[in-house]
Amino acid sequence: MAHLLKVLLISTLLFLAVDAKPKNKHKHRKPKLPPIPLPPQFPFGDNAAINIPMGDFQLGSIGHWEVINQNAGVSAMHINLLPSNKIIIYDAFVYRTSRINLPDGVPCVPYKDFQTQQDKTDCFAHAVEYDIETNQVRPLKLNGGDPWCSSGGLAPDGTLVSTGGFFDGGRTVRYIGGGCQNCEWREYNNALAADRWYSTQQRLPNGDFILIGGRKSFSYEFVPKEGQNNEKPYFFPFLYETSDFDENNLYPFVHLSIDGNLFIFSNNRSLLLNPTSHKVVRTFPVLPGGSRNYPASGMSALLPIDLNAEDTKAEVIVCGGNVPTAFELAETKKILLPALQDCNRLTITEPFPEWETELMPSRRTMGDALNLPNGHILFINGAQLGTSAWRDAEAPNYTPVLYRPEKPKGLRFRVLKASQIARMYHSSSAVLPDGRIWVSGSNTHETYRDVDKYPTETRVEAFYPPYLDVNFDRYRPLINEDESAKDLTYGNNFETRFTVEDGTGLTINDIKVTIYSPPFTTHGFSMGQRLVILKAENLMEETQGLYTIRLVAPPSGEIAPPGYYLLFVVHRGVPVLPNIILVDANFSKSMYLTWGFQHASILGEDLHLVLDRNSGSAARSKRSFLFGSIEMQIKLVPGNSTGQPYAVNTNIYTQGTGNREQRFYLWFDPTADFHNYTIHWNPTEIVWYVDSFPIRVFRNFEKEGIAYPNKQGMRVYTSLWNADDWATRGGLVKTNWSDAPFKARFHHFRARACKWGGAVSITQCASNVPANWWTSPIYKQLSHAHKVQLNWVRKNFMIYDYCTDTKRFNGQTPRECFRTQF
Repeated sequence: MAHLLKVLLISTLLFLAVDAKPKNKHKHRKPKLPPIPLPPQFPFGDNAAINIPMGDFQLGSIGHWEVINQNAGVSAMHINLLPSNKIIIYDAFVYRTSRINLPDGVPCVPYKDFQTQQDKTDCFAHAVEYDIETNQVRPLKLNGGDPWCSSGGLAPDGTLVSTGGFFDGGRTVRYIGGGCQNCEWREYNNALAADRWYSTQQRLPNGDFILIGGRKSFSYEFVPKEGQNNEKPYFFPFLYETSDFDENNLYPFVHLSIDGNLFIFSNNRSLLLNPTSHKVVRTFPVLPGGSRNYPASGMSALLPIDLNAEDTKAEVIVCGGNVPTAFELAETKKILLPALQDCNRLTITEPFPEWETELMPSRRTMGDALNLPNGHILFINGAQLGTSAWRDAEAPNYTPVLYRPEKPKGLRFRVLKASQIARMYHSSSAVLPDGRIWVSGSNTHETYRDVDKYPTETRVEAFYPPYLDVNFDRYRPLINEDESAKDLTYGNNFETRFTVEDGTGLTINDIKVTIYSPPFTTHGFSMGQRLVILKAENLMEETQGLYTIRLVAPPSGEIAPPGYYLLFVVHRGVPVLPNIILVDANFSKSMYLTWGFQHASILGEDLHLVLDRNSGSAARSKRSFLFGSIEMQIKLVPGNSTGQPYAVNTNIYTQGTGNREQRFYLWFDPTADFHNYTIHWNPTEIVWYVDSFPIRVFRNFEKEGIAYPNKQGMRVYTSLWNADDWATRGGLVKTNWSDAPFKARFHHFRARACKWGGAVSITQCASNVPANWWTSPIYKQLSHAHKVQLNWVRKNFMIYDYCTDTKRFNGQTPRECFRTQF
């Protein structure tokens, strides 16, 4: 089966703009084209003799924190990062309050008050869509059963599937995402066979979900297809056996092993279940020391699966929690026992595994355990006293801890920079595509409290792990997403191309490529979380600093279930640069129509603009950019009997002034097929390209008092409209409406550019760091081959140059015309 894995490359985010007007076909002489410069082809060599690993960089940083949103509106009880670079956050209905209202015009939700039995309305939003690029939120309406303490995960198509919850939500299945724009929830009550409150959801090798446990639900079932219902669950006595007086078996830890069986940990016991035969394959040794699942609430993660190892293994880690009686003492007497401090590893693929135990630097309950891009584990959030539940914990654990599984016992932990915000019960965290850690939530109350020792938290923080230390940016890989695979087929080879500013002595053993499945996180467990280290076959340096690595996709769904993954290139422990995210940009994701809605359209990779007697049409980019590369393919409007050729007009506007036109005919018929049009813009020069041929260069001579556009973000605009009052030979030729409607087609829009974020972007987008690939020396001057092409275009196809229009400027030729532009 092909295309089972969708990879979001961690690379540069980009976009573009052009104008298209109906002009005329032309017959023009076609001089012989100069050769197109192509990069040399390099065969992959044998790296075996030179692969001497240098080890990870010694990172002195302990990370740092930043508050990135003062109010997300909803406390982050449940979260999941979607392929759209949005995080879905949702809380419980039971509070009937939040810090954000439903959108204007959206009806409030009627409900019956549990205590007074009065009919009331709830006008608050209990879910939001959080944009990780802008840190803005969009409130979402939930209509079905209460999702309080539910479970979830991403389906192979990127849809978030949420299951279970409280009271009327115990058997509800909810859906959101999956490629739609401004998605809303789709909810199906009574779709499950049993109540699933505090259950765990795991994606299987075939892409389906299994749902395990829940309060007094000693069973499991498979999540039905959307709109269908389950009739009965599968009884699972193990969950009954591991339930004690305080339960301590809720939200069981579930990990998919590399053989397709499920490792299930409940309270202090674990086993391997075959989800196809419904048989217990094996049991594992009891983990002594206390209880690990809710409400004792320890942490668990599957350690990275290394496909380069001779014998690939699956190893789990279980850390923290509390003793079995801790919850009862906290609830009834407010005696808060110290959380557990031990951390335990078990290789579940070994014939006779035993738990290996060591101590963490601090005690922790209700913490998260996150797989980082470089293979390390981050322990974050939680408390040092007590358990889960309202007001049952104290001594917030503000300090994240790094766990390095590859190091010897006793050297694995490293204490990092502490936060200033308590993140305890109902807090959550997520690994972002740029390597930062998104942290939010914490509500130890049965409502939202603004004034309290531990107020309800809706602030959002970003934690920057040590690998984001700017002192190591020169060693940080930057993926070339245009020349790297995004759709992977199980077992097949694929290539990823990347650059490193300083790759001195770099060999294949200094690089690892990982893929990460964004999990559903709630109550200290990240469901479906998985990091796979891909098998690397060859590394080739094509030119200085430019590398191609040949990799092998995971062999099966047992190793990596089908779906979306983030792909990271890691150089000696340092992954890709922050804020460099490949958004698989296209028209539907990046632009919107501004007028002419009745006949223009945007669908995926395609934009169609239409002009008729009533109206033209136009589109613009959603974002502004400063520096980078903007490109798209355009097929212009056919028709017109005047015989005049199309002309491409270029201009520069700085400080509100243009008057720098250069105009060109084309050496092909632009109405017959799609052709590529690109603008490359950096602090040194602007270059216009048509089908990779440079046609114009405008260099930065700002130091000589010549204005240059480098201090303001710019959007991408494209439009089709009637300009026969001036554009067609000064208005002499009028539009022949008998040929209407006129249609221009645009395809494959790509913007690899620096997002404009205000004045701070002036420095950030121009700084000479690997992320800003446009500042590389190779983009500061045209190559010899490109200069040959440029001279050919200007000699044969330039029809107007403002620098030679002496009448226009009254003999005062603009100063840049006396400077060498290329």
